[in-house]
Amino acid sequence: MRMPWIDHTRVKRHGLLLEQPADDPAPCRKCGGACCRAFPSVSLSWEEYERLRALGASRLHFSLAGHHLLIIENGCEFLVAGRCTIYADRPDVCRRFICTTD
Repeated sequence: MRMPWIDHTRVKRHGLLLEQPADDPAPCRKCGGACCRAFPSVSLSWEEYERLRALGASRLHFSLAGHHLLIIENGCEFLVAGRCTIYADRPDVCRRFICTTD
């Protein structure tokens, strides 16, 4: 039995990590923050770690022997209503990652 109020269609998304940052917010408006919920963490440089700490990040992981991390498992703390609230200050890997759909 098909329930008409439930949308059973799925959108297939593909992630691409670009060589250079893509500061075009149009793709981000389309996906609703799918990438911000799809990974356990984001690697950060020391400068990014410090910037996010100054912005109030509470899910940072400091490492003496590897990359510092922003834990985004179950959704990035800066994702609100499908939008990045720190878009201008987001980490490099977030700037280079884009989603495409089929």
